[in-house]
Amino acid sequence: MSQRLICPDLNTPMYEGLESNLPHMLMQFSDVPFAEGTQLFASRENVMEYLENYAQEVDHLIKYNCEVIDVRPKRDQKNEIWEVMTKSLNPNDIHVECFDAVVAANGHCDWPLLPDIEGLDDWSRAFPQSLHHSVSYKNPLSFCGKRVLLVGGGPSGADIGNQISTKCKHPLLRSQTVKSPYHTDEPYIRDYPGLVALIPERRAARFADGSIERDIDDVVLCTGYTYRFPFLEAVHPNIEREGVVALPLYQHIFHVQHPTLAFIETPEMIVPFPLAECQAAVLARVWSARLRLPSQHDMEKWRDQVISERGAGRRFHALEPPLDLEYMKEMYDWCHKTENGESCEKVRRGKTPKRWDDKSCWLRMMAAEIKKAFNARGAQRSKVKTYEELGFRFEDRAVH
Repeated sequence: MSQRLICPDLNTPMYEGLESNLPHMLMQFSDVPFAEGTQLFASRENVMEYLENYAQEVDHLIKYNCEVIDVRPKRDQKNEIWEVMTKSLNPNDIHVECFDAVVAANGHCDWPLLPDIEGLDDWSRAFPQSLHHSVSYKNPLSFCGKRVLLVGGGPSGADIGNQISTKCKHPLLRSQTVKSPYHTDEPYIRDYPGLVALIPERRAARFADGSIERDIDDVVLCTGYTYRFPFLEAVHPNIEREGVVALPLYQHIFHVQHPTLAFIETPEMIVPFPLAECQAAVLARVWSARLRLPSQHDMEKWRDQVISERGAGRRFHALEPPLDLEYMKEMYDWCHKTENGESCEKVRRGKTPKRWDDKSCWLRMMAAEIKKAFNARGAQRSKVKTYEELGFRFEDRAVH
């Protein structure tokens, strides 16, 4: 089934009532805190305001309403340069510019990953208006009085499920291959293991334990997102079809064959802003010749090693905690080295990310439990500003 059936162009996975799944003091950049009085898990409005304020100094360098449609390498005497083609949305005109280097920082949370479920294509053809993905979800109003099946175990699935359960016919049917730490057991939610098949002729679903639920009105897939870099087809002709295949990247940043092409935030299950800050610090130092990349052979060797450990698919980029903490510490250490490997602490040139201490690591590992306690406050949760108010205390010990 084409993702386009449930993901129109220029869509956004932002929905009404969306809140972060990390405490704001954990997700902020190293040098700018969230505004005083921000609720513990910031609303999407809080986050938008934070990013707009953070970007004020470089806002004049940003082109809005502009789509990148093609990025391709060219040779300029001895150096590789990049030809970048963009299209303005209004009016519909095309521009071409050349750059010494390109950073792909378009994220990976805007194009749906559809699960391989028997009957999914048949269901989408039979009942196209009843099949949804979290990428297009906006609010629960369209599910009033309906019998709903929600598939997925991530934080978005937990959040969207809680919203839909206030409007749909009870119980909300929820399928998870692995129980999510963000989900809570509620009397109006009926849990099932992984979804095995959809049976459109009976409007039914079959689960891994053999049980079947019938008379399902709507199916909501909270099954995550896939990588999408259509503008890099000149570099990787099959990139649109590959989706979840690991890119040929060193340290999840540098393209092995084209080191002047870099990626920010390809890793998943992470603390987004601080991880991007760590990667950007390394990137700036490599491209300003303060740090030197290994040889292409050694970069490929690193990638092959990760593939042997985690696979060449989506797991390659999955850095669930504490892997994201370890990775950010590695990036911190890397960007504090000079070309000859010595510490550059005395030089202090350029912006550096924070070093993750025990308290920050503890907070990262406790985030899901704190989020559940936060949600349990219901409408009063907006008054919660600290995790101590929810009964959590940091224990002064190392987190491994």
